[in-house]
Amino acid sequence: MVKKSSPTEKAARLLDLVPYLYSHQGIALSDLSSTFGVSESEIISDLNTLWMCGESRFDLVDLEFESGFVSIRNAESLNMVRSLSTQETMSILFGLDLLREELGDQRADLINQIDALKVLLNEQISHIVSASPLVNTAILEAIHASIEMRKALSITYRSISDDVISTRTIDALEFVSRGSKVFLQAFCHSAQSGRTFRLDRIESATLTQVDATKVHSLKQSPSTLEIKLRIHSESRRAHETFGNLRENPDGSYQGVVFSKQWLIREILASAGAIELLEPVEIRDEIALEATALSAAYR
Repeated sequence: MVKKSSPTEKAARLLDLVPYLYSHQGIALSDLSSTFGVSESEIISDLNTLWMCGESRFDLVDLEFESGFVSIRNAESLNMVRSLSTQETMSILFGLDLLREELGDQRADLINQIDALKVLLNEQISHIVSASPLVNTAILEAIHASIEMRKALSITYRSISDDVISTRTIDALEFVSRGSKVFLQAFCHSAQSGRTFRLDRIESATLTQVDATKVHSLKQSPSTLEIKLRIHSESRRAHETFGNLRENPDGSYQGVVFSKQWLIREILASAGAIELLEPVEIRDEIALEATALSAAYR
């Protein structure tokens, strides 16, 4: 007894039926059902469904199968082999690698076909699988030179909070790590205060000949600020923004930041999604600023 197909299997078969029927006009129903591994009654059900799959309700697929032989017209938009998913493509690539290894040097003709097919499949996933470094080498070299030579750095930076690319002049101090992310601690001339910049969001960096005169002010200020947060929504954004957060038993989070001004700005920008619990004095400062902003827009 042939097992009845699931809805997912039926949908996939419908997509494959059109190109197959276009290349096998007049095929017998028995042969068609055998090819797709289903009963004749189920293949007839597929054909009845396919009949309604035209480009509009006034433009139906022209199918003929009452005689026991199937022909199809007016389905050009569906006459294509369905696209492979990324998972399917990866599975085929792995299978081709195994097959090529098994063949060795015995079948040069098959090896050439395998290599050609791998090139085509790799093109489909090249935008997903990439071995390029997260941070451009030229950017890293410019930052290292800025720190060693005590020269200011001109950077373009992509901010995830407001999705804006800005140009800034900074005095680089040092690299810091938060979990798997690496940041640059620096004095930002635009903000006139210390800032941390995530390395993989720095899109360009150019060394200037201007002396980095503000680095000493960063060294004299506290290097870290312990914070306690409660995340009400947009958890992914909170973890991306604040880096390596440690969850407490009560559901709050502990973390470390390097700039009070940056912290205040990010909490306000979250619009209530992230609540600062500690330090209390900064929490109170945020509350006052939020009240002032609210009053300004009334």
